[in-house]
Amino acid sequence: HFLLFLSSLSIGAIFDESARKDDEVFRLAVADLNLNNEILETEKITISVEFVDGNNPFQAVQEGRVITRQYRWQ
Repeated sequence: HFLLFLSSLSIGAIFDESARKDDEVFRLAVADLNLNNEILETEKITISVEFVDGNNPFQAVQEGRVITRQYRWQ
Protein backbone atom coordinates (compact mmCIF):
# COMPACT_ATOMS: atom_id res chain seq x y z
CA HIS A 1 0.00 0.00 0.00
CA PHE A 2 1.13 3.52 -0.64
CA LEU A 3 -0.10 7.08 -0.70
CA LEU A 4 0.58 9.55 -3.47
CA PHE A 5 0.78 13.30 -3.18
CA LEU A 6 0.95 15.36 -6.36
CA SER A 7 2.04 18.97 -6.54
CA SER A 8 2.92 20.41 -9.94
CA LEU A 9 5.15 17.64 -11.23
CA SER A 10 6.54 16.50 -7.89
CA ILE A 11 5.25 13.22 -6.50
CA GLY A 12 5.77 11.81 -3.03
CA ALA A 13 5.10 8.18 -2.17
CA ILE A 14 4.96 6.38 1.16
CA PHE A 15 5.59 2.64 1.05
CA ASP A 16 5.52 -0.08 3.66
CA GLU A 17 9.11 -1.13 4.46
CA SER A 18 8.31 -4.57 3.05
CA ALA A 19 7.33 -3.09 -0.34
CA ARG A 20 10.78 -2.46 -1.83
CA LYS A 21 9.66 -3.98 -5.14
CA ASP A 22 6.73 -1.54 -5.27
CA ASP A 23 9.22 1.31 -4.91
CA GLU A 24 11.22 -0.04 -7.84
CA VAL A 25 8.09 -0.35 -10.00
CA PHE A 26 7.03 3.18 -9.01
CA ARG A 27 10.42 4.62 -9.94
CA LEU A 28 10.43 2.77 -13.29
CA ALA A 29 6.93 4.03 -14.10
CA VAL A 30 7.94 7.63 -13.40
CA ALA A 31 11.12 7.20 -15.44
CA ASP A 32 9.04 5.88 -18.37
CA LEU A 33 6.71 8.88 -18.12
CA ASN A 34 9.66 11.25 -18.06
CA LEU A 35 10.96 9.69 -21.29
CA ASN A 36 7.61 10.03 -23.09
CA ASN A 37 7.62 13.45 -24.75
CA GLU A 38 4.03 12.99 -25.93
CA ILE A 39 2.82 12.99 -22.33
CA LEU A 40 5.31 15.41 -20.78
CA GLU A 41 6.53 17.76 -23.48
CA THR A 42 9.11 19.77 -21.55
CA GLU A 43 8.49 19.07 -17.87
CA LYS A 44 9.77 16.15 -15.84
CA ILE A 45 8.34 14.47 -12.75
CA THR A 46 10.47 14.47 -9.61
CA ILE A 47 9.79 12.01 -6.82
CA SER A 48 10.31 11.65 -3.11
CA VAL A 49 9.91 8.20 -1.54
CA GLU A 50 9.64 7.37 2.15
CA PHE A 51 9.36 3.96 3.80
CA VAL A 52 7.37 3.34 6.98
CA ASP A 53 6.64 0.45 9.30
CA GLY A 54 3.37 -1.04 8.02
CA ASN A 55 2.34 -1.83 11.59
CA ASN A 56 2.63 1.81 12.64
CA PRO A 57 -0.12 3.87 10.97
CA PHE A 58 0.93 6.93 13.01
CA GLN A 59 4.30 6.93 11.23
CA ALA A 60 2.58 6.86 7.82
CA VAL A 61 0.38 9.80 8.80
CA GLN A 62 3.39 11.76 10.05
CA GLU A 63 5.35 11.09 6.85
CA GLY A 64 2.31 12.11 4.79
CA ARG A 65 2.10 15.38 6.66
CA VAL A 66 5.81 16.06 6.08
CA ILE A 67 5.51 15.36 2.35
CA THR A 68 2.37 17.47 2.06
CA ARG A 69 4.08 20.40 3.79
CA GLN A 70 7.13 20.09 1.52
CA TYR A 71 5.04 20.23 -1.63
CA ARG A 72 2.84 23.03 -0.36
CA TRP A 73 5.87 25.36 -0.38
CA GLN A 74 7.20 24.41 -3.81
